[in-house]
Amino acid sequence: MNFVSNLFFFFLAIIASFWISGFWIAHTFTPSSSYQPLEVIDGAGLYKQQLTDGNEAYLQVIDLHKMQIDQLVGEVDNMGLEQGKYYQGEGEYYSPFFKMKLFEEVTDEYKELYGDTVFSLINCSFFEQYKSSSQLSFPIKFNGEVITAGHSPYGPVSEPADKFYSDIRLKALVWDDSAAYITDYEPISGSPLNQSSVKNAIVSYQYSDHPAKVLGKNQANRYHVIGTLDFDGIKGDELLLIMTVNRATLDEAADLLHQLGVKGDIITIDGGSSTYLFNSRKGNIILPQPANQEDNPVFRKLPHYLGFRTKGKNLVSPLIKVSQPAGKVQLEEKKPYLILWRDNLDSDVTIELNNGTERVQVISSRTASDGVYEWMPQSPVQEGYSLRISSLKNRRIFGTFQLK
Repeated sequence: MNFVSNLFFFFLAIIASFWISGFWIAHTFTPSSSYQPLEVIDGAGLYKQQLTDGNEAYLQVIDLHKMQIDQLVGEVDNMGLEQGKYYQGEGEYYSPFFKMKLFEEVTDEYKELYGDTVFSLINCSFFEQYKSSSQLSFPIKFNGEVITAGHSPYGPVSEPADKFYSDIRLKALVWDDSAAYITDYEPISGSPLNQSSVKNAIVSYQYSDHPAKVLGKNQANRYHVIGTLDFDGIKGDELLLIMTVNRATLDEAADLLHQLGVKGDIITIDGGSSTYLFNSRKGNIILPQPANQEDNPVFRKLPHYLGFRTKGKNLVSPLIKVSQPAGKVQLEEKKPYLILWRDNLDSDVTIELNNGTERVQVISSRTASDGVYEWMPQSPVQEGYSLRISSLKNRRIFGTFQLK
């Protein structure tokens, strides 16, 4: 009898374990049959749905338990000191100018760093200027560092470009290794970006507050809209749903997510002529378009992207990638400067200030290989100085760029 009883409780424990881990219920999200699968892997799926008038919608389903999200940001030339508008008080933070990077360059580099693990890329944050470098519209937190307070006139600032934006609620999309959520953003405190537990976040519009809807009369255009979804039955939304429409209104795009079960807030990120969608199997699906009839490459350059790849061991050789900022780097003594790079290392890096081949200063003898470091020069930086980011394990793996 004891044996039977123990066996019963043994199987009960197994069942409970599966239930808790989320495997007892279905753990693969599949949209309705109207969505044609283009690429489906363990942890992510890309689907296409035909809309009216020959238009298309593309759905990406990203499982954060199995997929990594990377923010890909252009290098900084000008920090835009005290120009920030949306983090811990207007004019109290910086709003840097990030290099505008050609989508093909970003995609090729991402594949070089992560090889077959790459699933997709999209453009992300709204930006301010179609120039060689650009300020971003709203705050971003990148691997634990708030890298911009934003600079848009179309938001809750003292003198917005339109009175509608004087008291709107901006939204923050926050994610980690297992879950994501969208919540209200508080410009005065910086919440939730001011929380140490928040490592990655972007601030944007609730879809219904986007200028294309409010001021542009809800025009049909290209858009990315994003929502989150709990699917495994455990508290916390672990699925990121990204809907990219080729030509539809924001209401129509958001309604597609509602039909898929998204109940919370839905945000929109940079779209219109800048819309970009790449998939490793299908290639370039939607490309940024020039603002005029001439194919001017400047309109295909963007400052901020999101990349999606499978977690796990990277089989590509270790690399550090950094490019020269778009303009002459403007440094001020005892003022912050953001050092940005991309790498696929499994160890920390060292950051040095060099004059040719001669080391001038060790800026950081050891820091995480997470692509961002805020540096405060304590003395003037001389002509010809450069920055070198190198692997702590192997100094032959490095990236450099000139400061002045």
